[in-house]
Amino acid sequence: MKKFKKAGYFLYCLLFFAACAVPGTMLLCQPENSNSEKRQLAKFPSIHTKDGSLNQKWGSEFQSYVSDHFGFRQTLVNADSRMKATLLHTSAEEDVIIGQDGWLYYTATVNDYIGNPTVSLLGIQNIVHNLELMQEYAAQTGSVFTVAVVPNKNTVYPDFMPYYYKNSGISNNLDNLKAAVSETDINWCDLSDTLISTAKSSDTLLYHKTDTHWNNTGALIGYQTMMDAVGMPYHSYSDATYTIQPEWKGDLQGMLFPESDVLDDQTVYDIGFTYSYQGHYRNSDDITINTSNPDGTGSLLMFRDSFGAAIIPYFSQQFQTARYSRSRPNPIYLLEEQHYDAVILEIVERNIAWLQKEAPMHSALPAENVPSSDKNGDATLYTDQNGSSLLHIYGTVSLPENLTKAATYYVTITEESGSSASYIAYNCYESDQLEDTEIRDNGYSLYIPTDTLTEGKNYTVNITAETEQGCILCEPGDFIYTP
Repeated sequence: MKKFKKAGYFLYCLLFFAACAVPGTMLLCQPENSNSEKRQLAKFPSIHTKDGSLNQKWGSEFQSYVSDHFGFRQTLVNADSRMKATLLHTSAEEDVIIGQDGWLYYTATVNDYIGNPTVSLLGIQNIVHNLELMQEYAAQTGSVFTVAVVPNKNTVYPDFMPYYYKNSGISNNLDNLKAAVSETDINWCDLSDTLISTAKSSDTLLYHKTDTHWNNTGALIGYQTMMDAVGMPYHSYSDATYTIQPEWKGDLQGMLFPESDVLDDQTVYDIGFTYSYQGHYRNSDDITINTSNPDGTGSLLMFRDSFGAAIIPYFSQQFQTARYSRSRPNPIYLLEEQHYDAVILEIVERNIAWLQKEAPMHSALPAENVPSSDKNGDATLYTDQNGSSLLHIYGTVSLPENLTKAATYYVTITEESGSSASYIAYNCYESDQLEDTEIRDNGYSLYIPTDTLTEGKNYTVNITAETEQGCILCEPGDFIYTP
């Protein structure tokens, strides 16, 4: 009897250790799993860093790699998510919110939904200043500029959010930006009002239930609204017939249930598209996409995010040539290389803060009259001489407290011989370059053409910050131009 007990204990221990070893063993022999999550899975760490020294973080990086790639990970994650969703109606994925009636929402949109503005009112003023500069730059090249903010899904469909997310009644980023823009000449495309009113009056969904993005119907309405803002004649496709087909794999569904084969409904329009892709094209996530259509008219340059993917067919059919860019910062200098009739800046509501995070790339607008300053201040100065035709100059300025209006930054660059040139800067806090996780309200950023500089010469930089409390002169430093 004791022998049987010992054999049973031995078999139990053997099975236990075997079960623990299987995921690790599978890590060595299984092929790379496709990643359904909205993030980059950890890569196998290198023993040495780029400079050849020993990688001190190898242990923690290897642990991250194992956590992302161990055997049966997708199956276990899927099972855990199913159990929590079914029994507790809670999400096992922190980036996904389980709503009502099968709706899923992106956690990053919660602040906008509950009315918790993440951009200060001064930051909103900075964004308005930046949009005005972009529009002015586009106008100088003969292009019509339009900015279009695509509302979050729960802005258009709030009724399916969990009951415990309560709206505070406080204006969010989009509310504040719309109010500020309404007092300017910025060519604003009001997508939120159009989509919200359509969603209330139509039974056809405009957004996917299990995805962060709009579907083909929402994108079509977005296209129509943007074209109205551009002010050019266009084909609306309002008479196009369509069918509803289950053929869309939602990104939120994939994050929550990695092994799910459930497909979301998609609106499929019967439109005979005749445009073609130019150059190398893989998919709608490409950083740059070029299209042409001999039957189209005019030219388009669009700076877009992932929401732009669904509207590419409509615009590509409308315009004779179109270029779509996901590059960051936005390479608006393309207007210096080729004329475009229309320039559209498309960005989703949850990323509004990015509009004061990085300056678009183009030759800075010259400042004709720099106001005289009545006080001195402090500023930081950084330059990025990356060998391109533009020199990036950026930094921060110590501003007075309690400002209610955005400062205007004039950057004056003086060569050692005494010749100088002044430019207007964007009000952007380059958080990535400054290695800061926050986007602050006191940043300046601009690009100047390198053909205005001489190699080996020393240049002094002065910054004049024009504020509602007076002008501040800052002398943050100098640099030697070395391409």
